[in-house]
Amino acid sequence: MKITIRRMPVVAALVCLCLPLVSCGTEHAGARAVATSGPGSSAAGDTSDDQTLPDTTSDDQNLPDETSDDQTLPDTTSDDQQDPGPPMGDTTDDDGGVPTAGPHRWFPMLREFRAYLSTDAPEADAAIAAHVTGAYIRTPADSTRSTAVVRVDYGVMEQDDADRTAEVFAHWRDSVYGDHGHVDVLGPAKTTAQRDW
Repeated sequence: MKITIRRMPVVAALVCLCLPLVSCGTEHAGARAVATSGPGSSAAGDTSDDQTLPDTTSDDQNLPDETSDDQTLPDTTSDDQQDPGPPMGDTTDDDGGVPTAGPHRWFPMLREFRAYLSTDAPEADAAIAAHVTGAYIRTPADSTRSTAVVRVDYGVMEQDDADRTAEVFAHWRDSVYGDHGHVDVLGPAKTTAQRDW
């Protein structure tokens, strides 16, 4: 009896390995099964593999490739990005619109601010230049303080970077231009920062 119990795991393993072979059928590679005639079976000529069925498993179908990395996406790393333009909103002149000409219009400052960041700013702040996508400044007609808007691509988890951008912009305007004003740093997903100088 002890001999039989010792061999049970070996027998069970052989049975488990042989079951898939038995369930595969009797057809071998390159051989054709002979069809039997009877209910539920087809004629001998209908069982061949020569039938033309659509290949639904192939990757050669004419479907759009949505997994590829070479999709056309906007380039957010380039310096020649499309600037969304000067800010609009509640900064209006007496006629109800933002002036497009004259001393009270929005002046683009992106190139100058990036140049400062890459040449004169401390080395730790030089990385900010890659994240600034727009910079505008204007002096409203009824004020001597400038109003600036800087657009950045920092996300929600990068609030400290947006705050640092506002601080660096305010320092730049004060040290280089000697003027006074307020800057709003705007990013996607409601990332904002502001600073007076």
